Amino acid sequence: MKKFFIWLLVCISVVSLGLTFTGCKKEAAVTETTAAQAETTAAETTAAAAEEETAEPLSGPLRLFTDKPGWQTGWDAIFAGFKEATGVDVEMTGYTEIDTYTAAVKTGIPSTQGPDVFTWWSNYKIADLAKEGLLEDLSPLFEAEQGKYNPGILDSFSYEGTIYGAPVLVASWLMFYNKPVFEQYGLSEPKTWDEFMDICETLKSNGVTPIGFTIGGGWTSFFWFQQIFASNYPEAYYAVCQGEQSWDSEEVKKTFEIWKEMIDKGYFTDPGVDLGNDVPPMFAKGEVAMTYCGDWYTAYFDAIELKGGEDYSMFVVPPYEQNRTKTVLYEAGPICISKNAKNKETAQKFIEYWISDEGQQIWSEAMKFVSPNSATPKDHLDSVKQKISTDVFGDPDAKLLVRFWDVTLETITLPACASFDKFVLAPDTYENVIKELDEMSSKAWEEYRAQQ
Repeated sequence: MKKFFIWLLVCISVVSLGLTFTGCKKEAAVTETTAAQAETTAAETTAAAAEEETAEPLSGPLRLFTDKPGWQTGWDAIFAGFKEATGVDVEMTGYTEIDTYTAAVKTGIPSTQGPDVFTWWSNYKIADLAKEGLLEDLSPLFEAEQGKYNPGILDSFSYEGTIYGAPVLVASWLMFYNKPVFEQYGLSEPKTWDEFMDICETLKSNGVTPIGFTIGGGWTSFFWFQQIFASNYPEAYYAVCQGEQSWDSEEVKKTFEIWKEMIDKGYFTDPGVDLGNDVPPMFAKGEVAMTYCGDWYTAYFDAIELKGGEDYSMFVVPPYEQNRTKTVLYEAGPICISKNAKNKETAQKFIEYWISDEGQQIWSEAMKFVSPNSATPKDHLDSVKQKISTDVFGDPDAKLLVRFWDVTLETITLPACASFDKFVLAPDTYENVIKELDEMSSKAWEEYRAQQ
């Protein structure tokens, strides 16, 4: 028995020594692993620091072209935010004449001498540049903003499934009116065309020009053509604008006749006034009671310190024909990157910043625009913008149609505006103008389809 206990003690001692040795080995292994991890972390940190030190800074200044120089408040705000985030300045060149701007962009972007980024137009116009390989693919930039942008809006900036533009604005076209003037003459927002005409007549008889309208700048004369045509004959509007129906039709003729009657009755300002410089102060003084434009136009009111909901409000222009659905024209304007941008990486960073929550909040607060980024707060918007949100985008029965400038070919828009100019200056010539429009449009669509 004594031998057995001695043998048992020996076994226990051996096992204890084995466990102690194993524990030491494990402790050594842990120590070695920890040391290795520390070395790896240190190496990674050193490499990251070295990479940061050797990384090329973004090139600049970023060159931006725009046809919207009047939005200086917004541009200044977004440029300041971008510089704070990246350290890069933005150099902006603004154009007020559309044909000059179009030429500047088209002659510039085939090379590195043009703009890095530029504002443009949607649908056919952005598609034309994309077909020529002149635009940078922005699809990867929107992947980080998944779910924040309505796909329908991005479709306006896409070609064959690729996104080539980021939204600068999404605007509805409405009638803005001077509230104190309406109150002075006991006027209320019209629900029918007859009520609208009564308002115009009341204003005119009291020495107030009913509607601010101009053909200055070479592009604004389409405003009333699109509103009358689209709100009364929406199917024909799209068919004519997309080359599926002749301009020499009853619907187009009726549109010009309604428009002519308004001109003949003196419901518009002198067509030579300037949309941005003349109409807003005339509106503020009560010399002009209403003006029809995209809701981006309220930026001009803001610039002269008019307050939405107090100094002005809006309504949807009612149709002439009976039993027509409420119709609102809208536009969605993009900002693009030139495929040949000299500062392409900087341009990509700029668009990335532009569509981010931070960038959109800066732009929306500065311009008082409703941001298409759903994550951007709306509480800074005035009551008119809230009314637009309710009366237009919040009305399930409202018909939203793309404005004339974007729904047809670029080779048609400016020539069409030149024809509209002729009509405004000589309304009795509308039948000749219609024939001129039909011939021009037919030729443009024939050439376009031959290239497809």
